[in-house]
Amino acid sequence: MPTHSSFCRACGNLCPVIVEVEEGRLKNVTGAPDNPVFAGYTCIKGRAQPEIGHDPSRLLHSQKRESDGTYRPISSAAAMDEIAAHLIALIDRHGPGTISSYLGTMAYANPLIMPFHLAFMDAIASPMVFTSNTIDKPGRNTANALHGRWMAPPQGYDRPDAALLFGLNSFQSYYGMASGNPAKWLSERLRDGMQLIVIDPRKTDIAKRANLHIQPVPGEDPAILACLINVIIRERRYDEEFVTNYVDGLDRLAEAVRPFTPEAVARRADVRAEDLVSAARVFSTGRGYAAAGVGPGFAACSTLVHYLILNLEALCGHYLRAGEQVKRTVVLMPPVPHTAQVAPPKPAWGYGTRLRIRGLGETAAGLPTGVLPDEILLEGEGQIKALISNGGNPVSAWPDQLKTLKAMQTLELLVQIDPWMSSTARQAHYVIAPTMPYEVPSATFIMDALVVNPHWYGPDVAYGQYTPAIVEPPTGSDVIDEWGFFFGLARRMDLNLDLSPYLPGPAKPEGLLNRTELPTSDELLDLMARGSRISLDEVKLHPNGGIFVDPPDYVVPGDPDSTDRLDVANETMMQDLARILTEEAPGHHGSGEYPFRIVGRRVQRTFNSSQNFPATNRGRGYNPAYMHPTDLEYLALRPGDAIEIASRVASICAVVDSDPTLRQGLISMTHCYGDTPERDDEFRLIGSPTNRLLDSEDFTDPYIGMPRIGAVPVAVRPLNDRRRNGPA
Repeated sequence: MPTHSSFCRACGNLCPVIVEVEEGRLKNVTGAPDNPVFAGYTCIKGRAQPEIGHDPSRLLHSQKRESDGTYRPISSAAAMDEIAAHLIALIDRHGPGTISSYLGTMAYANPLIMPFHLAFMDAIASPMVFTSNTIDKPGRNTANALHGRWMAPPQGYDRPDAALLFGLNSFQSYYGMASGNPAKWLSERLRDGMQLIVIDPRKTDIAKRANLHIQPVPGEDPAILACLINVIIRERRYDEEFVTNYVDGLDRLAEAVRPFTPEAVARRADVRAEDLVSAARVFSTGRGYAAAGVGPGFAACSTLVHYLILNLEALCGHYLRAGEQVKRTVVLMPPVPHTAQVAPPKPAWGYGTRLRIRGLGETAAGLPTGVLPDEILLEGEGQIKALISNGGNPVSAWPDQLKTLKAMQTLELLVQIDPWMSSTARQAHYVIAPTMPYEVPSATFIMDALVVNPHWYGPDVAYGQYTPAIVEPPTGSDVIDEWGFFFGLARRMDLNLDLSPYLPGPAKPEGLLNRTELPTSDELLDLMARGSRISLDEVKLHPNGGIFVDPPDYVVPGDPDSTDRLDVANETMMQDLARILTEEAPGHHGSGEYPFRIVGRRVQRTFNSSQNFPATNRGRGYNPAYMHPTDLEYLALRPGDAIEIASRVASICAVVDSDPTLRQGLISMTHCYGDTPERDDEFRLIGSPTNRLLDSEDFTDPYIGMPRIGAVPVAVRPLNDRRRNGPA
């Protein structure tokens, strides 16, 4: 069979692969053994792409909902005609601000989607753009704004002596550890002497490899971080030169963390005080980095967690200095200036577009997606009338499923771009059938974007790859590139799309977009790469992917007259930290009405709500409710039993399983499974929608409008109704 070099787009790791094609169809996907970074690594999702792409449930034609709730095929051209006419009518009647859009995680799989999506929303003059950023680790952005930013990269993956990971499992998420082949990278670093510290309520795959694993009560991450800072300041283990020259607020921070002694925090978090001291001492010795996953922010204030992590990094001086080489630099973006200087703090929230819910506004992470259902449901001037959902599945992913479902059903126009009839697609007026990844060309722009914003994704070197389209869409299908959908709407609405703000380089696309004929994806990729550090033509000469060292990238000296400093004692953050002393963390359980706490769980065989197929789930299409064996015994439950999990807003049915690595009192489940209530009886087949248990009015981060997603109080009881047990 013919083979082709490409890279996977099932998630952000972008693993290089060898693709076998038979009679124009994907036949087999394997890792690229000659790749210099990944060395043949792929995950089960990537290897299963032929089965997923050819799954009978894939939409090969767009769908229109009829008045009786059924769907019929509609051509993509006709769908764009009708949607454009409907949008024009809504804008004329209610104004552009009543049109909203959502960019989910899978929208990042194709680098052309976001520029066209955002340019379209600009063209209709609607600021109501929502993304998954304000649900998935939003505190990174807001904390960076409050703290200020060192204008050169963190030391990160460059020869770390210590790594401190809070609530993340890098083997499953490819986050917090150099991607490519994360297990190989970790083994090499540990062999070189790196000390790995993992703080997680569960003994995850990555925690099993740690030199020190601290297993606290969920939600105590801010207290633990404050304790580590306290030890480092008290023992003067911080980088005095860096702090003196570039940090403001050390004395105020020292006062704020003084009550968080190892002994006091050990009692709060139910861990050993000596382990906290050891973690602080190890982390503050030499080079290193710290990163937090979704878990800490789900259970506690996301902004405060990430702010305290930035404080740790600043105290330890874990940043590259003038003259050091930046090994993890961009490839397909213009060279980024790296300067040994501070960019001062800036507003983090409460500016720009204002919502009607709780006075929330724009944040450094974007508009608060957690309250978008309330904006849709709140009647009156400014009520959102339309939503274009792209690359996500709100009904399965957003907090408070029942409210989200009601909001979707309230909309006058819901457009879902989706290759499947997902739970959101089944509420939509139009479902646009898109092309699949191997049917379009692409390049690793997203990897560069994550390097520029150091979110701990990507490899530890300057790496890039291009892939042509490997196969054509199925014969007889009528699918459309997502960017082509927005381009088509703009043409029908007589709008000019300005991509310039969303292109990484200096290219001006007006001539290309004003042509009579539709531009090709390759023409647009060439446009995106203009002015890049490495030309796209050069990257194409390395079909299996390549490391691009030359020209080397170095940190340049900063302005000696600059007085800007990193702020480690922001007043709002210090007030939040003081408030912790008077409150019990949400992860503590007791004997009340909701004695258990449900927490998230990463698994590699699925990707959010878009990848759960027999080819990857290995016969287990549900998400077990893992509990400690002692809790199972107390409830007279055995693995495989059916249970009901109830929060204060809703309940779900689930299948229980045993996990001795959990703390007692916790239930660990993977999000984005299950479906809407009419399919609840199928929980043994499709899983349980944990987002239904979440209360959208229970904010864990009031600045971002982020509801509590982790350490949610729940009750558990056996489910003895055999009908509810579903098929065996």
